[in-house]
Amino acid sequence: MVCIVAVAAVTGFLAPAWWLDVHVIAGYALAALLAFRLAWGFLGSHYSTFRTFPLSWDGVVEHLRLILRNKSPVYIGHNPVGALMIVILLVALVSLVVTGLITLGGQQKLGPLAFLTTYEIGHFSKDIHEIAAWGVVLAIAIHLAGVLVETRIFRHTIILPMITGRKALAGKWLIPKGRDVSARGVILSVLGVGVLVAGGTVLASRPPAGWRPLEFPAVYASECGDCHVAYHPSLRSAKAWRAIMAGLSDHYGEDASLGRKTAESITKFLTASAAETFDTTVAHRIGRKETASFRMTDTRRWKAWHKGIDASVFRRRAVGSKVNCNACHKDAPSGRFYAAEIHLPTGDQ
Repeated sequence: MVCIVAVAAVTGFLAPAWWLDVHVIAGYALAALLAFRLAWGFLGSHYSTFRTFPLSWDGVVEHLRLILRNKSPVYIGHNPVGALMIVILLVALVSLVVTGLITLGGQQKLGPLAFLTTYEIGHFSKDIHEIAAWGVVLAIAIHLAGVLVETRIFRHTIILPMITGRKALAGKWLIPKGRDVSARGVILSVLGVGVLVAGGTVLASRPPAGWRPLEFPAVYASECGDCHVAYHPSLRSAKAWRAIMAGLSDHYGEDASLGRKTAESITKFLTASAAETFDTTVAHRIGRKETASFRMTDTRRWKAWHKGIDASVFRRRAVGSKVNCNACHKDAPSGRFYAAEIHLPTGDQ
Protein backbone atom coordinates (compact mmCIF):
# COMPACT_ATOMS: atom_id res chain seq x y z
CA MET A 1 0.00 0.00 0.00
CA VAL A 2 2.91 2.33 0.78
CA CYS A 3 4.42 1.76 -2.68
CA ILE A 4 1.08 2.19 -4.45
CA VAL A 5 0.29 5.43 -2.61
CA ALA A 6 3.77 6.69 -3.53
CA VAL A 7 3.13 5.93 -7.23
CA ALA A 8 -0.28 7.64 -7.04
CA ALA A 9 1.28 10.68 -5.37
CA VAL A 10 4.09 11.06 -7.92
CA THR A 11 1.79 10.63 -10.92
CA GLY A 12 -0.88 12.85 -9.38
CA PHE A 13 1.25 15.73 -8.13
CA LEU A 14 4.29 15.73 -10.41
CA ALA A 15 3.79 13.74 -13.63
CA PRO A 16 2.32 15.23 -16.85
CA ALA A 17 -1.28 14.54 -17.81
CA TRP A 18 -0.45 11.61 -20.08
CA TRP A 19 0.67 9.60 -17.03
CA LEU A 20 -2.96 9.44 -15.94
CA ASP A 21 -3.21 5.73 -16.86
CA VAL A 22 -0.52 4.87 -14.29
CA HIS A 23 -2.31 7.03 -11.72
CA VAL A 24 -5.60 5.24 -12.43
CA ILE A 25 -4.00 1.78 -12.18
CA ALA A 26 -2.49 2.77 -8.83
CA GLY A 27 -5.95 3.91 -7.73
CA TYR A 28 -7.51 0.56 -8.67
CA ALA A 29 -4.75 -1.32 -6.86
CA LEU A 30 -5.24 0.87 -3.79
CA ALA A 31 -8.99 0.18 -3.89
CA ALA A 32 -8.34 -3.57 -3.88
CA LEU A 33 -5.90 -3.35 -0.97
CA LEU A 34 -8.28 -1.13 1.00
CA ALA A 35 -11.11 -3.59 0.42
CA PHE A 36 -8.89 -6.37 1.77
CA ARG A 37 -7.79 -4.31 4.79
CA LEU A 38 -11.37 -3.32 5.66
CA ALA A 39 -12.49 -6.95 5.41
CA TRP A 40 -9.42 -7.97 7.44
CA GLY A 41 -10.53 -5.51 10.09
CA PHE A 42 -13.42 -7.86 10.84
CA LEU A 43 -12.03 -11.25 9.81
CA GLY A 44 -8.31 -11.01 10.43
CA SER A 45 -5.93 -11.84 13.23
CA HIS A 46 -6.60 -10.46 16.71
CA TYR A 47 -4.68 -7.18 16.71
CA SER A 48 -5.62 -6.42 13.11
CA THR A 49 -9.35 -6.29 13.88
CA PHE A 50 -11.04 -2.99 14.58
CA ARG A 51 -12.73 -4.30 17.73
CA THR A 52 -9.32 -4.54 19.43
CA PHE A 53 -8.42 -0.91 18.63
CA PRO A 54 -8.35 1.12 21.88
CA LEU A 55 -10.41 3.91 20.37
CA SER A 56 -11.60 6.50 22.86
CA TRP A 57 -11.00 10.22 23.16
CA ASP A 58 -10.11 9.83 26.84
CA GLY A 59 -7.50 7.23 25.90
CA VAL A 60 -6.04 9.44 23.17
CA VAL A 61 -5.85 12.47 25.47
CA GLU A 62 -4.29 10.44 28.27
CA HIS A 63 -1.71 8.89 25.93
CA LEU A 64 -0.72 12.31 24.55
CA ARG A 65 -0.49 13.65 28.11
CA LEU A 66 1.88 10.85 29.05
CA ILE A 67 4.04 11.49 25.97
CA LEU A 68 4.37 15.15 26.98
CA ARG A 69 5.59 13.87 30.36
CA ASN A 70 8.17 11.74 28.53
CA LYS A 71 6.27 8.53 29.20
CA SER A 72 4.80 6.07 26.70
CA PRO A 73 3.22 2.81 27.88
CA VAL A 74 3.96 -0.28 25.82
CA TYR A 75 1.03 -1.88 24.00
CA ILE A 76 1.09 -5.28 22.33
CA GLY A 77 -1.26 -3.95 19.65
CA HIS A 78 -1.96 -0.33 18.66
CA ASN A 79 -1.80 2.36 21.30
CA PRO A 80 -4.79 4.79 21.41
CA VAL A 81 -3.12 7.45 19.24
CA GLY A 82 -1.81 4.87 16.77
CA ALA A 83 -5.25 3.26 16.47
CA LEU A 84 -6.86 6.65 15.79
CA MET A 85 -4.17 7.37 13.19
CA ILE A 86 -4.90 4.09 11.39
CA VAL A 87 -8.61 4.94 11.23
CA ILE A 88 -7.84 8.45 9.91
CA LEU A 89 -5.52 7.02 7.25
CA LEU A 90 -8.09 4.45 6.13
CA VAL A 91 -10.86 7.06 5.94
CA ALA A 92 -8.60 9.44 3.99
CA LEU A 93 -7.53 6.71 1.56
CA VAL A 94 -11.10 5.50 1.01
CA SER A 95 -12.14 9.12 0.34
CA LEU A 96 -9.26 9.42 -2.12
CA VAL A 97 -10.32 6.29 -4.03
CA VAL A 98 -14.04 7.15 -4.11
CA THR A 99 -13.51 10.74 -5.28
CA GLY A 100 -10.96 9.49 -7.81
CA LEU A 101 -13.47 7.05 -9.30
CA ILE A 102 -16.14 9.78 -9.47
CA THR A 103 -13.69 12.18 -11.13
CA LEU A 104 -12.58 9.50 -13.62
CA GLY A 105 -16.19 8.70 -14.48
CA GLY A 106 -17.40 12.29 -14.76
CA GLN A 107 -14.45 13.96 -16.47
CA GLN A 108 -12.84 11.13 -18.44
CA LYS A 109 -15.98 9.00 -18.97
CA LEU A 110 -14.10 5.90 -17.85
CA GLY A 111 -14.29 3.49 -14.95
CA PRO A 112 -17.08 1.76 -13.00
CA LEU A 113 -18.94 5.02 -12.22
CA ALA A 114 -18.88 6.52 -15.72
CA PHE A 115 -22.36 5.21 -16.54
CA LEU A 116 -24.01 7.43 -13.91
CA THR A 117 -21.60 10.32 -13.25
CA THR A 118 -22.02 13.69 -14.94
CA TYR A 119 -19.22 16.07 -15.83
CA GLU A 120 -20.32 18.59 -13.18
CA ILE A 121 -20.23 15.97 -10.44
CA GLY A 122 -16.82 14.77 -11.66
CA HIS A 123 -15.51 18.33 -11.77
CA PHE A 124 -16.65 18.97 -8.20
CA SER A 125 -15.26 15.62 -7.07
CA LYS A 126 -11.85 16.52 -8.50
CA ASP A 127 -11.56 19.38 -6.01
CA ILE A 128 -12.49 17.02 -3.16
CA HIS A 129 -9.99 14.47 -4.52
CA GLU A 130 -7.19 17.03 -4.33
CA ILE A 131 -8.15 17.97 -0.78
CA ALA A 132 -8.23 14.27 0.18
CA ALA A 133 -4.79 13.81 -1.41
CA TRP A 134 -3.29 16.57 0.72
CA GLY A 135 -5.13 15.08 3.71
CA VAL A 136 -3.39 11.75 3.06
CA VAL A 137 -0.01 13.51 2.80
CA LEU A 138 -0.64 15.25 6.13
CA ALA A 139 -1.81 12.02 7.78
CA ILE A 140 1.29 10.17 6.52
CA ALA A 141 3.56 12.91 7.86
CA ILE A 142 1.91 12.75 11.31
CA HIS A 143 2.01 8.95 11.25
CA LEU A 144 5.73 8.90 10.44
CA ALA A 145 6.37 11.48 13.15
CA GLY A 146 4.60 9.19 15.62
CA VAL A 147 6.71 6.23 14.53
CA LEU A 148 9.89 8.28 14.99
CA VAL A 149 8.81 9.35 18.47
CA GLU A 150 8.05 5.75 19.47
CA THR A 151 11.23 4.26 18.00
CA ARG A 152 13.81 7.00 18.60
CA ILE A 153 12.68 8.66 21.82
CA PHE A 154 10.95 5.84 23.70
CA ARG A 155 12.92 3.02 22.04
CA HIS A 156 9.79 0.94 21.43
CA THR A 157 10.10 -1.83 18.87
CA ILE A 158 7.04 -1.37 16.67
CA ILE A 159 8.17 -1.99 13.08
CA LEU A 160 9.66 -5.47 13.41
CA PRO A 161 6.61 -6.88 15.26
CA MET A 162 4.38 -5.80 12.37
CA ILE A 163 6.46 -8.06 10.13
CA THR A 164 7.17 -11.01 12.43
CA GLY A 165 4.09 -10.99 14.67
CA ARG A 166 6.33 -11.16 17.77
CA LYS A 167 6.99 -8.37 20.24
CA ALA A 168 9.55 -8.05 23.06
CA LEU A 169 8.23 -6.99 26.48
CA ALA A 170 10.53 -6.80 29.51
CA GLY A 171 13.22 -8.64 27.59
CA LYS A 172 10.96 -11.52 26.59
CA TRP A 173 9.59 -12.22 23.12
CA LEU A 174 5.84 -12.64 23.22
CA ILE A 175 3.58 -14.20 20.65
CA PRO A 176 0.48 -12.02 20.89
CA LYS A 177 -2.97 -13.53 21.16
CA GLY A 178 -4.56 -14.52 17.88
CA ARG A 179 -1.31 -14.46 15.92
CA ASP A 180 -2.41 -17.41 13.82
CA VAL A 181 -4.31 -16.34 10.73
CA SER A 182 -7.48 -18.29 10.04
CA ALA A 183 -8.04 -19.75 6.58
CA ARG A 184 -11.65 -18.57 6.80
CA GLY A 185 -10.55 -14.96 7.28
CA VAL A 186 -8.14 -15.10 4.36
CA ILE A 187 -10.66 -16.74 2.02
CA LEU A 188 -13.49 -14.33 2.87
CA SER A 189 -11.25 -11.26 2.59
CA VAL A 190 -9.86 -12.34 -0.78
CA LEU A 191 -13.38 -13.22 -1.91
CA GLY A 192 -14.53 -9.72 -0.95
CA VAL A 193 -11.80 -8.22 -3.12
CA GLY A 194 -12.78 -10.55 -5.99
CA VAL A 195 -16.42 -9.47 -5.78
CA LEU A 196 -15.34 -5.82 -5.80
CA VAL A 197 -13.14 -6.31 -8.87
CA ALA A 198 -15.77 -8.33 -10.74
CA GLY A 199 -18.51 -5.82 -9.95
CA GLY A 200 -16.32 -2.90 -10.97
CA THR A 201 -15.44 -4.60 -14.26
CA VAL A 202 -19.11 -5.16 -15.09
CA LEU A 203 -20.02 -1.55 -14.27
CA ALA A 204 -17.06 -0.21 -16.26
CA SER A 205 -18.35 -2.01 -19.36
CA ARG A 206 -21.59 0.00 -19.33
CA PRO A 207 -21.86 2.95 -21.75
CA PRO A 208 -20.70 6.17 -20.08
CA ALA A 209 -23.24 8.92 -19.38
CA GLY A 210 -22.99 11.92 -21.69
CA TRP A 211 -20.79 10.36 -24.37
CA ARG A 212 -21.63 8.23 -27.38
CA PRO A 213 -19.65 6.96 -30.37
CA LEU A 214 -20.19 8.85 -33.60
CA GLU A 215 -19.77 7.75 -37.18
CA PHE A 216 -18.72 10.68 -39.34
CA PRO A 217 -20.72 10.93 -42.59
CA ALA A 218 -18.57 10.38 -45.65
CA VAL A 219 -19.47 13.81 -47.01
CA TYR A 220 -18.21 15.51 -43.82
CA ALA A 221 -15.03 13.45 -43.68
CA SER A 222 -14.23 14.16 -47.34
CA GLU A 223 -15.28 17.79 -47.72
CA CYS A 224 -14.05 19.18 -44.38
CA GLY A 225 -11.31 16.62 -43.86
CA ASP A 226 -9.81 17.47 -47.24
CA CYS A 227 -8.28 20.70 -45.88
CA HIS A 228 -8.00 20.08 -42.16
CA VAL A 229 -8.98 17.62 -39.45
CA ALA A 230 -12.63 16.57 -39.51
CA TYR A 231 -13.33 17.79 -35.99
CA HIS A 232 -15.55 16.06 -33.51
CA PRO A 233 -18.82 18.07 -33.41
CA SER A 234 -18.63 18.48 -29.62
CA LEU A 235 -15.72 20.89 -30.03
CA ARG A 236 -18.13 23.69 -30.98
CA SER A 237 -21.67 24.70 -30.06
CA ALA A 238 -24.58 24.39 -32.48
CA LYS A 239 -24.65 28.19 -32.77
CA ALA A 240 -20.96 28.28 -33.69
CA TRP A 241 -21.31 25.48 -36.25
CA ARG A 242 -24.19 27.28 -37.96
CA ALA A 243 -22.16 30.49 -38.15
CA ILE A 244 -19.10 28.64 -39.49
CA MET A 245 -21.12 26.80 -42.12
CA ALA A 246 -22.90 30.02 -43.12
CA GLY A 247 -19.58 31.77 -43.72
CA LEU A 248 -17.79 29.22 -45.89
CA SER A 249 -17.25 31.77 -48.66
CA ASP A 250 -14.70 33.42 -46.36
CA HIS A 251 -13.59 30.51 -44.22
CA TYR A 252 -10.60 32.01 -42.38
CA GLY A 253 -9.32 33.63 -45.56
CA GLU A 254 -10.26 30.78 -47.90
CA ASP A 255 -13.27 30.19 -50.12
CA ALA A 256 -14.61 26.85 -48.90
CA SER A 257 -18.06 27.17 -50.42
CA LEU A 258 -20.12 23.98 -50.82
CA GLY A 259 -23.27 23.09 -52.66
CA ARG A 260 -26.49 23.86 -50.78
CA LYS A 261 -27.47 20.23 -50.13
CA THR A 262 -23.95 19.28 -49.09
CA ALA A 263 -23.69 22.25 -46.72
CA GLU A 264 -27.11 21.49 -45.22
CA SER A 265 -26.19 17.84 -44.69
CA ILE A 266 -22.95 18.70 -42.92
CA THR A 267 -24.62 21.41 -40.84
CA LYS A 268 -27.33 18.99 -39.74
CA PHE A 269 -24.72 16.46 -38.59
CA LEU A 270 -22.63 19.05 -36.74
CA THR A 271 -25.51 20.71 -34.91
CA ALA A 272 -27.15 17.39 -33.98
CA SER A 273 -23.97 16.33 -32.16
CA ALA A 274 -22.68 19.72 -31.02
CA ALA A 275 -21.19 20.46 -27.60
CA GLU A 276 -24.62 20.82 -25.97
CA THR A 277 -25.35 17.15 -26.67
CA PHE A 278 -22.17 15.83 -24.99
CA ASP A 279 -21.23 15.83 -21.31
CA THR A 280 -17.46 15.53 -21.73
CA THR A 281 -14.77 17.81 -20.32
CA VAL A 282 -13.88 19.14 -23.76
CA ALA A 283 -17.53 19.85 -24.62
CA HIS A 284 -17.98 21.84 -21.43
CA ARG A 285 -14.64 23.65 -21.24
CA ILE A 286 -14.06 24.36 -24.94
CA GLY A 287 -17.08 23.41 -27.08
CA ARG A 288 -19.61 25.48 -25.13
CA LYS A 289 -17.37 28.53 -24.82
CA GLU A 290 -18.12 31.08 -27.53
CA THR A 291 -15.39 33.12 -29.20
CA ALA A 292 -15.71 35.94 -31.74
CA SER A 293 -13.62 33.97 -34.23
CA PHE A 294 -15.39 30.64 -33.47
CA ARG A 295 -11.89 29.14 -33.17
CA MET A 296 -11.49 26.62 -30.34
CA THR A 297 -7.86 27.73 -29.98
CA ASP A 298 -9.08 31.17 -28.90
CA THR A 299 -10.89 29.84 -25.84
CA ARG A 300 -9.28 30.53 -22.48
CA ARG A 301 -9.30 26.85 -21.51
CA TRP A 302 -7.56 25.73 -24.73
CA LYS A 303 -4.81 28.27 -24.08
CA ALA A 304 -4.47 27.20 -20.43
CA TRP A 305 -4.20 23.52 -21.34
CA HIS A 306 -1.57 24.16 -24.03
CA LYS A 307 0.48 26.95 -22.42
CA GLY A 308 3.29 24.60 -21.43
CA ILE A 309 3.82 23.33 -24.98
CA ASP A 310 6.63 25.00 -26.91
CA ALA A 311 5.55 26.73 -30.11
CA SER A 312 8.02 24.59 -32.08
CA VAL A 313 5.86 21.51 -31.38
CA PHE A 314 3.02 22.97 -33.44
CA ARG A 315 5.42 23.59 -36.34
CA ARG A 316 6.57 19.99 -36.55
CA ARG A 317 5.73 18.16 -39.72
CA ALA A 318 3.48 15.68 -37.89
CA VAL A 319 1.47 18.54 -36.34
CA GLY A 320 1.53 21.46 -38.74
CA SER A 321 -0.60 23.87 -36.70
CA LYS A 322 -2.46 24.36 -33.43
CA VAL A 323 -5.73 23.12 -34.90
CA ASN A 324 -4.45 19.63 -35.71
CA CYS A 325 -5.87 17.94 -32.60
CA ASN A 326 -5.37 14.43 -33.98
CA ALA A 327 -1.59 14.80 -34.07
CA CYS A 328 -1.25 14.69 -30.27
CA HIS A 329 -4.65 13.48 -29.04
CA LYS A 330 -4.92 9.94 -30.37
CA ASP A 331 -8.58 9.68 -29.40
CA ALA A 332 -9.57 13.12 -30.73
CA PRO A 333 -11.90 11.64 -33.39
CA SER A 334 -13.96 10.09 -30.57
CA GLY A 335 -14.39 13.38 -28.73
CA ARG A 336 -13.17 11.93 -25.43
CA PHE A 337 -9.72 13.55 -25.27
CA TYR A 338 -8.57 11.25 -22.49
CA ALA A 339 -5.43 12.70 -20.89
CA ALA A 340 -3.50 9.42 -21.14
CA GLU A 341 -4.02 9.43 -24.93
CA ILE A 342 -1.83 12.50 -25.37
CA HIS A 343 1.35 11.64 -27.28
CA LEU A 344 3.46 14.58 -28.43
CA PRO A 345 5.40 13.85 -31.62
CA THR A 346 9.15 13.88 -31.01
CA GLY A 347 11.91 15.28 -33.16
CA ASP A 348 10.79 16.31 -36.65
CA GLN A 349 8.27 13.47 -37.05
